[in-house]
Amino acid sequence: MTDPGQQTSGGGAAQRSRGRVPLPDDATVAVIGGGPAGSFFAMRLLNRARAAGKTVRVVIIEKKTELAFYQPEFHCAWEGCNYCAGGISPRLADILAQEGLTLPEDVVESHAQEVVVHGDWKSVRLQVPHGREMLSVFRGTRPRQRTGRYHNFDSFLLEQAIDAGAEVITGEAVHIAYSDGLPVVVYRTSEDGDDPGETVRADFLAVAGGVNRSPGMDLASDPLLVELRALIPGMKPPRVRPALIAEMQAVTREPGALNAVEDEVHFCQYGSKELHIEMSSLIPKHDWVTVVILGESIDKAKPSEFLDIMQKFVDLPHIHRLLPPGVRLRPGCSCHPNMAVGAAGRPYGERLALIGDLAVSRLYKDGLFSAWTTSAALADCLVDTGLDRASLRKRYAPVVRGFGRDNVYGRTIFAISRAIFSHPAMSRILYQAVLSERRHTYEETWRLAPILWQIASGDETYRHIFGAMLHPAALWSILTGGLLTTARNLAAERLFGLDWTGVGRHQTGVSIEEREQKRTEIFSALGLEPPAHSPEMERVYSIRIRASAETIFRQLGRFGDPEREYLWPRFLSVRRVSGRPNEPGTIIRYDVGPGCGGRDPRHCHPVVSFSVRIEKNVPGRYLLYRIINGFGRDGVFSFDVLPVKEGVQLLSIYVGFDFHRGKGPLERVGWWLFRALFPSFAHDVVWNHSLCRIRYLAEMEDHPMDTAETGPA
Repeated sequence: MTDPGQQTSGGGAAQRSRGRVPLPDDATVAVIGGGPAGSFFAMRLLNRARAAGKTVRVVIIEKKTELAFYQPEFHCAWEGCNYCAGGISPRLADILAQEGLTLPEDVVESHAQEVVVHGDWKSVRLQVPHGREMLSVFRGTRPRQRTGRYHNFDSFLLEQAIDAGAEVITGEAVHIAYSDGLPVVVYRTSEDGDDPGETVRADFLAVAGGVNRSPGMDLASDPLLVELRALIPGMKPPRVRPALIAEMQAVTREPGALNAVEDEVHFCQYGSKELHIEMSSLIPKHDWVTVVILGESIDKAKPSEFLDIMQKFVDLPHIHRLLPPGVRLRPGCSCHPNMAVGAAGRPYGERLALIGDLAVSRLYKDGLFSAWTTSAALADCLVDTGLDRASLRKRYAPVVRGFGRDNVYGRTIFAISRAIFSHPAMSRILYQAVLSERRHTYEETWRLAPILWQIASGDETYRHIFGAMLHPAALWSILTGGLLTTARNLAAERLFGLDWTGVGRHQTGVSIEEREQKRTEIFSALGLEPPAHSPEMERVYSIRIRASAETIFRQLGRFGDPEREYLWPRFLSVRRVSGRPNEPGTIIRYDVGPGCGGRDPRHCHPVVSFSVRIEKNVPGRYLLYRIINGFGRDGVFSFDVLPVKEGVQLLSIYVGFDFHRGKGPLERVGWWLFRALFPSFAHDVVWNHSLCRIRYLAEMEDHPMDTAETGPA
């Protein structure tokens, strides 16, 4: 090996050369860092070089002394952590599939089906699009308490890099220099400070050491980065911000209690008056939950305060309610790493470049995707263009700058979304706008839900998202479906005297597609042919309840009872006039008018009345009613309880009818006016409140010690 002391200033002849320097055959490429960026780069370079008919030696230098080949088949594994939430975005999942990198099931902790964005008013549930995958993994063997800890994402990637032909050296890079125009890395395999180390002389050096060679390190004083700044004129490390990450173990009396949320990923952008949080995520992973938080409280905290902050965060009412009843979270391990929030200045030199977080990371989301993108771009540059500074400036630098420019839009987007979701009124308006789109337009025409999905999942560039946010159609949806509808519903809540004290607000609205599916299902259960067209008045509402079907049906059996604790709006009386709870033939009478709504029917002076009769009780699933008189005669009303996952039921209500037409001309005109003036939105407001009450009552019955609610969830 060439003595690095023989280096030439600024990289010697190769650095002074103005011509393109192609990747030579039998080249040696050194990589500092064996995390995802280093492994991605090694795999891509080896595969691309092989396809181009070139032989390349790739040497990965990884400082973790615990790097071990612990199984007879030489499976490699981290012993430690890489300070990351471990979320695999749909974009990265698509890329892994394209590259033939199928994650083993013992590496995948969960397959997310929903992303839940939490607002101060209500939370918005966003389905992972059909055919896409959103996964969670552990990045290393922490926490030590979990089983199967040697099966993790970083170990898998490093093993794939080795299978592709990479060599791995367990050692810490302590010195970088040029010698005869080529980069030379000095590394030590022991912690002995007197150890002179060994050297690797390379045709090219990729630095994938990240911004956390030690968690939360000072990038300005890190010895390796100091040397890089000397070798690359104008190089500046990326701007970073402290994060707090904890692997929280579920403490519960019931094994598998987290199954109720294991296919969900939660995002929240607010904390409390005392705890200033700007961004947080909770990712369930079997018996663990990975929690990541950023914000002013983290920025200003001392390391000794971090665990206390994390505990205060998971104890916040709106965070605690995300968990199944009876579950508490206990820290298994925690760290306070740097999170890259900007792009490095001049992340390349002669035969030298930075990749991964050390070059740039996508703001707050999808750092693994940006690690792949920078690594693949650098590998492609070496194979297709060259390894000199000019080639890197032409082919690689634009990729890093592109992420940096896109992050400018990201900062604006997150500032706007944080302001909206942390404010009760604005959060309510946006939620209502999203719900109005779902109720009145088909999925392919939605604008607001896709924007929220793209922000939460990292499935689009921030520039694209920002443009979509400012599209006139999106703004119109917020005005009409959000602001105006919210004002109308708020007036209706006050008119009907609905009291939300102690009851959380939960999503109850469904889409057109779900409504049409439910119509077919309900009519089929009644033994009727579905109508040829949608009824003139048709509504479907659904709510998730963490209680048993038996408990929910007991609450539904109180429908019409004077002792029930839901559906008591002003001006509306609902009472059972014959039969028994949930028994076919039972009749429930509705009266609407002055004095109705109290528990004494003698004060009710109805203006409009109608009745519903239980036609069929399918035990544990359906309560099917028919409307037997009044303006909606022959219509359908039903309750439906469907298990969606362990310990969670979906309670749905369907109502559909055509208005009475009348016989004579005068009567027909009267019914036409009634139909035109019928306040169908009042049905939405009243049943939204009643469903949230039923959820609260059912969960209180099944989990009496764990269901106190003080706001939205």
